[in-house]
Formats: sequence, C-alpha cells, structure tokens
Amino acid sequence: MRGETKKEPTYKEIEAIVVPKLIEIWVRSSIPTVEPKRVKVMLQTYHLKCNNLLKSHPKIPENKLKEFRLRSKVLFDIAACKCRDLLQCTCPKNKKIPPKKHNFITDQRTARQMVIGGIDVRTTKQITRSLKRKLLREKSASKQPKVTKVCTEMLTSSSGSKCTQSDCEEPIQIQSRASSIKSESTSIKTAVDYALLSKTCDRFGVSDRAGAAIASVVLHASTSQVIDKNKLRRERKKTREIITSQQNVSLIPALYFDGRKDQTSTISEKDGKRYRRRILEEHISLIKEPDSKFLGYITPASGTAKCIEQEIFNFFMNKDISMDDLIAIGCDGTNVNVGKYGSIIRMLEKRLDRPLQWIICFLHMNELPFRHLFEHIDGTTSGPRTFSGSIGKDFENCEKRPIVHFQPIPTDLPELSAEDISTDQKYLYKIVKAVSTGTFPNDLANKSPGKMSHARWLTRANRILRLYASVETPFENLITLATYIVRVYAPVWFAIKMHPSCKDGPRHLFKLIELTRYLPTTLKNIVDPVIQRNAYFAHPENLLLAMLTDFQPHIRELAARRILKARSAKPKRLRLFQLPEVNFNASTYYDLLDWQENITEPPILKSVTEENLRLFVAQKEKAN
Repeated sequence: MRGETKKEPTYKEIEAIVVPKLIEIWVRSSIPTVEPKRVKVMLQTYHLKCNNLLKSHPKIPENKLKEFRLRSKVLFDIAACKCRDLLQCTCPKNKKIPPKKHNFITDQRTARQMVIGGIDVRTTKQITRSLKRKLLREKSASKQPKVTKVCTEMLTSSSGSKCTQSDCEEPIQIQSRASSIKSESTSIKTAVDYALLSKTCDRFGVSDRAGAAIASVVLHASTSQVIDKNKLRRERKKTREIITSQQNVSLIPALYFDGRKDQTSTISEKDGKRYRRRILEEHISLIKEPDSKFLGYITPASGTAKCIEQEIFNFFMNKDISMDDLIAIGCDGTNVNVGKYGSIIRMLEKRLDRPLQWIICFLHMNELPFRHLFEHIDGTTSGPRTFSGSIGKDFENCEKRPIVHFQPIPTDLPELSAEDISTDQKYLYKIVKAVSTGTFPNDLANKSPGKMSHARWLTRANRILRLYASVETPFENLITLATYIVRVYAPVWFAIKMHPSCKDGPRHLFKLIELTRYLPTTLKNIVDPVIQRNAYFAHPENLLLAMLTDFQPHIRELAARRILKARSAKPKRLRLFQLPEVNFNASTYYDLLDWQENITEPPILKSVTEENLRLFVAQKEKAN
C-alpha cells in the first residue's frame, strides 16, 4: 500500500480497503455481521493499540509484545450474534448464526483449526433444493391464475394467424400480473381480522398508532390495505361495543379482584406548558366468576382498603351493574384484602349488609410457607434480583452447571396434562419427576428454569432443584429446601391445578398440613404459623362446602345437618369472618377445626331450600 513516497498509508486508506474485504469474508461464510460502522470502530481500536506499541519501539516491553501477538491470533469477531450457547440463542432471526455454521464459528472462537475451503457441493445442493421448495410454497400460496386459458383465448382471437411464443409472452405476463395482484388483494382482505386485531391491541395495551403501524408493516405488500390509527380506533370501538352487548353482566354471583402497580404515562400542565412524565399507578382488575369475564379495572387514589372498596362500589354503580346477587368474593390473602375488621371484603359485607363467601387464593396458601422457610434458611433478599444467602447467590448460573449423580427424593405427583399449564409449571413438573426418579433428561438440563424474580416463587423452586441436581455433595440447607419442594410444594401446587374449585380448598389445606408433618420441630415452628394465618379454607363456611360434596354419604349428611342447624340459629348481627384455630394433628380435612365453636352457614347456599339441600345429598348418594 505504500505510494511513491514510500510513506506508510493513512488509517483512512487502510480502513477503505480492509473493512469491505473483512465483511466480504464473513458474508461468504453465511454469518450475519454487525453494522459496517461498528466494524470500523473495532478496526480503529486495534489500529490504535498497534500504533501505541510502535511509538515505544525499539524499547517495547517483551511481555506487552507477547500479549499483543497472542491477542492478534484471536478471531476478529464481527458476528452479529455473540451468544455462547448457540442452541439457546435469543438474537433476532436476521442476526442468528445458521445451524450449519455453529461448529465453524465455535471453532473460530476457540481452537481455529477450520478454514474456509472451496464450494461444498453436497451442502450447495441441499441449499438449492431448500430454496426451490420455498419458492414452490410461495407460488402455490399466491394463488396465481393459470396462463393456459389466456394463451387459448389469444390463439382463437388471432383470425387464423399463427401466434409464436414471443407474441404470446407479453400479454400473458400482463394478464398474469393483473390477476396476481387481484388475487393477492383478495387474500389479504380476507386475512385481515379487525376484530381480532382490536382484541389483541386491547389485551396487550397497544395504542392505536402503534397497532396501526405494526399491522401496516405486516401488510406492506398490499397498498390497498394500509391501516391508519383512526381506522383501528373505529374498529376497536366497534369491537368493544359488540363484546359489551354480548356479555350479560347484570347478574354477578361471584367477583374476583386482583391488582398490581404499573407505570403510566401522564401529562401535567404547569405555567402554561405541558410535561410528560411516568408515574407508578395501582390498577385493580375486576373479574366476574365463575366464567372469568373481565369487567374492567379501577385506579384507586391510594392503596387503603377504604379507598379501594369505594372505587369498586363506584365502578358497579357507574356501569349500572347490580350487586344484589353477589354471594362470593375472591382475592389474594393480603391484610388489606382480608383483614378481620377493616379489609376490603369486610367493608363490602357491611355495605351490602350480608356475609359473602370468602374464596382466597389457593396458590398463595401454598407459596407463603415455602417463602418463609426459604428466608429462614437462606436469608432475605439483598436487591431486586439478588440474595444474601449462599443458595440464592448460586441461582444466577445454576442452569449452566453440568448434571451430576444426586440422591433421588421420592414423591407422589398427580398425572397432569402438560397442555393445561404454563412453561414454568411444565419445567417444575418435569424437574420434580427427574429429581424423584434420579434420571435427569438431557433436554431438561439445557432448558432455562425461568427468570430471576423475587415475586416468582415458582421459578425459585425450579432453580433450587436445578442447583440440587448439579451439586455432588449438597449441604444440609439445600437438601432441606429441595426436599420440601419435591415432597410438599410441587404436589400441592399440581393438586390445586387439577382441582381449582372452591369446594376443594379444605382438601388442599389438609394436604399441605399432612405433607409438612415430616419436618423437624424447628422448621414446623416456621411453617405452621404461616399456614394458620392463611387457613381461610379451615373456616366452617368453606369446610361445609367441601363436606357437602364428599364421596362419603355420611359426611354429606353430616354437612347438611350442620348447615340446617346453623341456619336455625339466625345471628342477630353480621357475622365476623374469623380464622379458626387449626388442628395440625387432624386425620381428615373435616377435623381441622373444633365443631363445638360457633358455626355459620356458607353464604353461597343461602338461596338453597332445606328440601333441595336434602335432595342434593340423596342424589349424590345414588350417584355413588
């Protein structure tokens, strides 16, 4: 590159030649690269390091020179994908390294023994056949009209003159193109489902402008199907009106509410100017049960029980929805929701002047003992995704550890269809089976246990078991947690998934208590108080529901008699929902409490007459 003056070329001259050739080499290898601008920055950094060494010539330290030469032998990596595990690459599709190049790029980043050779005839044929199949699929999907009919029409209308191939070719292309465009437009029109697009935008909180832009990009091939934000706004309004008219929400037998804090964009005005800012706002969703219909959401001014209860009542009044038929209410077991005197449910009961059936989340009942046990053994958290204990600190890279020989932990899991549960639950189900049998599948070892989050105790259980399977000599605390997950947490979790009805709540609570009896006294003292504080399904109102649907006739008859006895008592004031003292030594679920205490009738059965109640018990007896 030296000119007539024998001077060293400038960096710009080097860059103009090296960068295109460098990119060409990588493209020839079918590996997506970073942007040319990024390649230039990398080359400039390398060039500066070289210049800095040359400045100190001939007194370059031997160790620096040796280090520079070693680094020069490392691959000048301009691949767009830098993932270490290429099989679990999360890069966009256009930046992924082709599977056929995985071995090559791995070699280049390590030993560098492979080279780019000549044309691989076998691979080239495979790629060619693959492209041909793709073109055939696209051709059949485009539904182009046949051109033989066009040729026939032209031949018959040519007054007996001969028509050569060149004469027919141009009209055929024009007709085919016109028909193709018409066919394409028709197929796209039928493919655009505005109702589905509107529902999807509402579901994920996508704005009209963003939704229109996304849909237009997807349909960019057809100019007749451009979707603007106004068009989408009209369709969303129409879809919402249709859904609202179809849903009969005038009668609500049961209500479930749940909330979370979301970031909301707001515009505030100050001194005649508008400022956009994001605030943390609590949104509480209202769900009609038992068919799980979304009614809407409320945004209370504060998180107090009084404020939330008032907003729920205002929502029903504004929507003209009657609460006269409301007999059951459900939520999470937080103190704001389920406190004895000043909770949301208690205030709603006072407003309606009647008791409601309390249906508190099963999964929280199962998670909270596990949470307290973990914090007792390994300590509390030290950040949004970090832990203070030795077990929690090993969570981050537990999925990268190799599986070793470990001691199986026997358990009894119910048979469950994998289609009915989420990805994280599938992982828990499979890893519990693997730990209980002692056989860990390779595909399970390569999967991720789930994201690190303090709010997701399911993924924390996954990571504990994954860590247990990768430690040859696990310490006592890890064994204790892994055993609890396999023997208690997972069986109760999947039992809840199989039987989610409120009538099964007492059975799940009893199963949780029964399975935890193997724990030593020190750990029972941690777990039992948590179970006691969340024993909402040990309340007589919930226990009687379970007994009324029991498979044993005498238990159903006993439940009916106790309901009728409680009905005859006729309390003078609104009953106070108070958790009973749980009998942790009970042998069956209906012995969890002392029946000598004050018993109240399940509010969900208020409208059932004595005759129908006895008839129900008799029919169940005949069915069995």
